[in-house]
Amino acid sequence: MRPCVARVWYAPLHSNPIFWKADMTTDSGAKPHFVKRWLNRLISAFRLSSEDKELTRTVIDLENIRRVFYLSLLAIPTSACYFIFFLIKSAGETGVTYQWRHAIWICHAILLVSFIVINLVIYFFAYKPGKNSPLALACIHITAVILLLEGAALAAADQLVTDNITAYLITCLITGLVLLTPPRFALLYYLISFTVFYFAISLTQKNPAILISNQINGLTAAALGFCLSIILWRGYLIRVRQSRVIEKQNSELKTALDQVHSQKEDVEQLSRIGRDITSSLSIENIIHTIYENVNTLMDASVFTIGLHNPGKGVLEFPATIEDNRSLPPFSVALSDETHLAVRCFNHHREVVINDCSAECGEYGGALTSSLTGEPPLSFLYLPLWKKDKVIGVISAQSRVRNVYDDYHVNMLRNLAAFSAIALDNAEAYHRLSALLEELRSTQEKLVTQSKLAALGALTAGIAHEIKNPLNFVNNFAQLSRNLVGELREELGRERLDQPAIAEILATLEQNSVRIEEHGKRADSIVKSMLQHSRGRSDERQLTDINALLSEDVNLAYHGMRAQDAGFNVTIETDLDPAVGKLNVIPQDVSRVFLNIITNSFYEVHRKKLEQNGEFKPTLTVKTRSLGGQIEIRIRDNGDGIPPAVREKLFTPFFTTKPPGKGTGLGLSISYDLIVHQHNGQLLFESEEGRFAEFTIRLPR
Repeated sequence: MRPCVARVWYAPLHSNPIFWKADMTTDSGAKPHFVKRWLNRLISAFRLSSEDKELTRTVIDLENIRRVFYLSLLAIPTSACYFIFFLIKSAGETGVTYQWRHAIWICHAILLVSFIVINLVIYFFAYKPGKNSPLALACIHITAVILLLEGAALAAADQLVTDNITAYLITCLITGLVLLTPPRFALLYYLISFTVFYFAISLTQKNPAILISNQINGLTAAALGFCLSIILWRGYLIRVRQSRVIEKQNSELKTALDQVHSQKEDVEQLSRIGRDITSSLSIENIIHTIYENVNTLMDASVFTIGLHNPGKGVLEFPATIEDNRSLPPFSVALSDETHLAVRCFNHHREVVINDCSAECGEYGGALTSSLTGEPPLSFLYLPLWKKDKVIGVISAQSRVRNVYDDYHVNMLRNLAAFSAIALDNAEAYHRLSALLEELRSTQEKLVTQSKLAALGALTAGIAHEIKNPLNFVNNFAQLSRNLVGELREELGRERLDQPAIAEILATLEQNSVRIEEHGKRADSIVKSMLQHSRGRSDERQLTDINALLSEDVNLAYHGMRAQDAGFNVTIETDLDPAVGKLNVIPQDVSRVFLNIITNSFYEVHRKKLEQNGEFKPTLTVKTRSLGGQIEIRIRDNGDGIPPAVREKLFTPFFTTKPPGKGTGLGLSISYDLIVHQHNGQLLFESEEGRFAEFTIRLPR
């Protein structure tokens, strides 16, 4: 026999202090502390915390009242139908069948009466006033007990004619699914119902084997209902807790927002106080404005602001106000420690002197060289702080002794803060203005470069397009000149050949028609090119969308052919004649078409090169009339749009092309032109590796 081994173990027990106990492991390997730990956890699972009790009382009970009310509304007509049906059927029955039907209609009669009473009680005492009265809460427990006991009774009655216990299983499931029952009540309900079920079916089921099987199945049904009750109750409790947490967080967020709004109001109020100071972006105007405010708060015969010039190592005083008069600018070297302004700036300390005759000493006559009147007797010098850096000093001076106290110092501190903000705003404004001007110039250059790049890519295509009609014009002109020579020969003969002359004239007429036709074609191409080069005119015109789209497809195609002789793509078109003309800005819509088509050509050509020519690039262009709007679909069979970039597809300056191949403005500008300029829609669909399709919808 092995010796006993003593071990010390720790375990929580019902939120009590930690206990220790010797664990004796015997030869049989039994571990009693495991059993006790399991029992502790089981007991804890049935105990409700104070929070759980509060939630059960305030939330779950009201939810149960609502559920019982609606359950009764469903149960009343259902039980009434069963009651009437089995009551009528039992009239002509005898023997076991009569006993079965009689028991069924009695059970449903009890259910019908019970649910009518429960429904009325809940309606008048809980549901209508919206409260959890004790009587309504009692109805919840009564409902659970009635359901389970009636299920047991119906199952026992069914044993007279069948072997199943479906009625008991259904009531267990209904009770578990509908009612949010705490574990201790659920355990009590299902123990009582199973006990009644166990003994009830033993009275009606005479086959011992079936009886044992049904009793075991009944235990399974009760356990299933019990588990459902615990799971759903616990899940609902967790959701309520989470909603409480969310409500608390929302409340805290609202409080924080209120604080932010309060701070915002404080800032706005402070801004109103300093509005006059910060509204100006000129240093001289800022000083004059501060001086006007200073004189409303304190005696300031002299007021000035000195700004640090690090390049020169001086404090510059661009404007000094003395008795409402502006003095000339001057500066003081930072090495001159005899000056109060320099001492304030160098030591980052406030200087407060209320009697210069007694306190100034070597600092006397600080601004005497600049002032025209009597020298001041009281001085205030405060540093101007910009974040953690001193950028200058602010000073108020009076010709009266002992005029400044803590209140005036505090007022000047606030004005110093306003002054620093105003000066910083002035500096930031000038920097921002320069930056905005540079950004505007850069943006205009980028848009212009994007437009010129598109025009450059189309130039070769336009040249190719215009070359064909010009060749025809040249050929027909040469032919007409030859025919004119023949006509002269005929006219020079003594005997005119009238049929030959007529034939020459007819040919000349045909040539003229052809020359005119191809000349118009060339003129149309030139107009289209000029239209693209002029950019947006913001003038809407009735435009044939199908014709514009076809022209842009040809231009983009020949533009790509001009850049790469190996470029080739199959173009499939399906243009709906019902689309007709639309009142749009043709330059803008054409630009959108060209951007999307050129991108599609680029993608399918790149895919073809990657697959060594085995891939057949295809572009499909469709238009449809949708009543109040038209739809244009441009689809290519390239590699599609990766999911990672789809959200950024219309972001300015975003491009997936290599450097130098794209500006990232094409789709961004297209989105702006379609959505904001024409109140339409620009959408896309894509499957990576298979296709990308852009859809443009324009209102009529």
